[in-house]
Amino acid sequence: MKTKVVLTVDTEPSIAGAFDDPDKYSPLIHEPVWGEADGKSQATGFMIETLKEHGQIATFFVETAHTAYFSDAPMGRYVERLTAAGQDIQLHLHPCWASYENGSLNSGSRVSDNCSELAEDQLVELLRQGMDTIERWTGNRPTSMRTGNFATSLCVFRAMEKAGLKYASNICTAVAPPPEPALQVASGKHVFAGVEELPVTCFADPGPIGRGRLKPMQVTALSAAEQIALLNQAHNKRLEAVIIVTHPFEYIKINNFRYDGLRANKLVQSRLQKLCGFLADNPDRFDMTSLEGAAQSITGNGGATDLTGSTVKSVLRTVENFTNDRFL
Repeated sequence: MKTKVVLTVDTEPSIAGAFDDPDKYSPLIHEPVWGEADGKSQATGFMIETLKEHGQIATFFVETAHTAYFSDAPMGRYVERLTAAGQDIQLHLHPCWASYENGSLNSGSRVSDNCSELAEDQLVELLRQGMDTIERWTGNRPTSMRTGNFATSLCVFRAMEKAGLKYASNICTAVAPPPEPALQVASGKHVFAGVEELPVTCFADPGPIGRGRLKPMQVTALSAAEQIALLNQAHNKRLEAVIIVTHPFEYIKINNFRYDGLRANKLVQSRLQKLCGFLADNPDRFDMTSLEGAAQSITGNGGATDLTGSTVKSVLRTVENFTNDRFL
C-alpha cells in the first residue's frame, strides 16, 4: 500500500496592519507570496523550484477574496507561474478581505475572517465568487477548498456543497477544533454535508513544549527528521493519506509585520527540500498527489490511526527552531 501525501500550501496576501491603521498601512501581496530577496523568490518561487527538482506536485490553496483590494492581476501572475509548473490550484478564503470594496476599506461593515461565523447564504456567494476567480486565473473551476484560519463547521460544509465544491481540507484539530465534536478529526477522509474532508494530519507531541497536545504536520513547525519519521510511522500503520500544511511566507524571515528585512529562511527551506527528496526517493511507499487525487483514491477506512512524535526529535527541533529564530 502506498500512503498518499498531500502538501497543501495556503497562498495569501497580508493585511499587514491596514485594518488597525488604514491611513498609515496598506496590505501587502508580493512580499508574503513571492518573497523576493537577493534577486530571487525565496517563497513561492523557491517552492516551485524545489517541487520541480523532485518531480512533485502540491495543492496551492490560493486566497481569492483579496481581489476586492488588489484586483485579479497581482495574484493572477503568480498563479500563472504555478500552473505553468504543473501545480494544483484550489480555493482558499479569508472573508475579512470582503471588508474592502473596489480597493477601499468599508470601516462600517467589517467582515469576520472566519467562514464559520458568516451567514450561510453570504458564504455561498463568497465561495462562488472565489470559484469564478480561480476559473479566470486557470481556466478550470476548483473542486477543493480550505477555509482561512481552519475556521469551519457543518454550516461551512453545507455552503460548500451548495457552491459546488466537492473536497476540503478545512480541519486542523490541533489549531482550531471545530465546534461540532463529529468534526474534530485528526486524519483520514470523512464526509460532511456531502463534501469529502481530508483534515491536516495531526500527531501527539511528546514535548518538551506542548507535551501531550496535538500538533499539525507543518513544514515550519517540524524538523525534517520528525517529518520523515512521522511519514514512516504513518505508512507502517497503513494510514492512507497524510496531509501536510505550509505557506509561502514560512520560507522567508522578516523583521516585522511590514516584511522589512525580508530574507531567506534557510532552515525551513532545507526542511522542504529534505521532505521532497525523501518522498522522491521512496516512490514504492509514498505517492505525492493533489488533494482531489488523494480523496479519489483512498477509502477513508484508515482514518483512526494515531501518530506519536519522538521526545528526542522534539527536543532537537525545539533547539533548532530557537537557534534559527534568535541567531540565524
